[in-house]
Amino acid sequence: MLRLIKKKMKNEFKILWHSLIISSLISLLFFSGCELFKKNDAADKIIVDTIMVDENLEPVMKILLDDYDHLKPERKLFVQYAPTKNCIAELVNGKAHFCLTTRLFSQDENDFIKQNNLEFTKFDVAIDAIAFIVNPDNPVFRVTSDDLKKILSGELTEWTGLDVKLEVGGDPEEQNKNVKNQMKGADKKIKLYIQRQNSGTFNYIKDSILAGLDYSKSAQICSTSVQMLDMVRNNKNAIGLSNLSWLSKGNQDSLDVTVKPLRISKISTGGKKDEFRQFHQGLVYQKKYPYFRNIYLFATRLVARLNSNFINYLLKTKGQSIFLENGLVPLNQPIRVIQLN
Repeated sequence: MLRLIKKKMKNEFKILWHSLIISSLISLLFFSGCELFKKNDAADKIIVDTIMVDENLEPVMKILLDDYDHLKPERKLFVQYAPTKNCIAELVNGKAHFCLTTRLFSQDENDFIKQNNLEFTKFDVAIDAIAFIVNPDNPVFRVTSDDLKKILSGELTEWTGLDVKLEVGGDPEEQNKNVKNQMKGADKKIKLYIQRQNSGTFNYIKDSILAGLDYSKSAQICSTSVQMLDMVRNNKNAIGLSNLSWLSKGNQDSLDVTVKPLRISKISTGGKKDEFRQFHQGLVYQKKYPYFRNIYLFATRLVARLNSNFINYLLKTKGQSIFLENGLVPLNQPIRVIQLN
C-alpha cells in the first residue's frame, strides 16, 4: 500500500494520517501493463512522436518517459520542456504530436484552432497543486490568501507586516512573535520570486489570488523551476512558487525539505475563512488545499488514433501509479483515502 506523508499537525489541525492507494491488485497492474504494451510484430518500425511538456511537470515526466521506453521500445517519444504557452504553440502550429500541460487552451488559442480547422483531443490525466515556498529558516509557516495577495501585488513588503492569527480577532500567534524576533535588518524585506509570463502558473496565480491585479514591480522572474528553488534556498527572506511535481522526492512520504511550503487559509469574497491547510497530496485529492489544477494531455485527432498506446499508458494503472507515487493525484483510477485518527 502506498502511503502519503504522515505529518503531525500543529494547533489548528487534527492529527490525521492520510493515505491514498489505487484500488488495484499488484498482479492486475503487472499483467495489464504487459498486455497493453506487448509487441504485435517483431518487425515493428521505430516511430518517434514529439511531446511538448510544461516544465512544471518535468520531474514526473522523466520518470514516466523512462518507464514507457522500456514498455514500448518501438514507439519513441521526443520530449521538449518549455513554459505552458510555448508548449501549446508548438502543438497548434503542427510541430508536436502531444502536449502535456497544466491549463486548457486560452480564448486566443481556441480562436486560432477554429480559424485553421484544427482538431485536438483532450485527456484529463492527473491533479497538480501550487505551493508557496519559503526558506526553512523563515519562521513564517502559515498565511491567508489575503496575505498572499498583498505579498504578490507588492502591498506588503516586509515579513514583520504579517499579522496571522489562528482566528480573526484572536491573540497574536507564536509565528508573529518569531517573525519580529528573527526577521531583522535586510531579512525582514520580502524578496518575491515568480515564474515567467508564459508559464501557466503565472496566469493561474493572477486569476485565482491577485484577481486581476498586477504582480509587484519588485518581483524577480525565474526562468525555470530549478532557478526558483535555488533562489528560495539561498535567501532567508524569499518567497516563491512551486508545485507537487517539483517538490516530491519520488516518495509519497517525502517532500523536498530544502524549502518550506506554507499552510494556506483561503478567505472567500464573503469573508469566510477556511482552516489553514498544509501542502499535502491527501488534502489536494480531497480538494481541501485551495490551489490545485488539472494536468491535461492534448493530442491531434490523427495521432490520438495512431498512438493510443501512450495515451492508454498515462490513463491506465501503470502511468497513474507513477503519478501517485510521485506526489500527484491520479484522475483515472479508483482511489481510496485511509485516515487513521
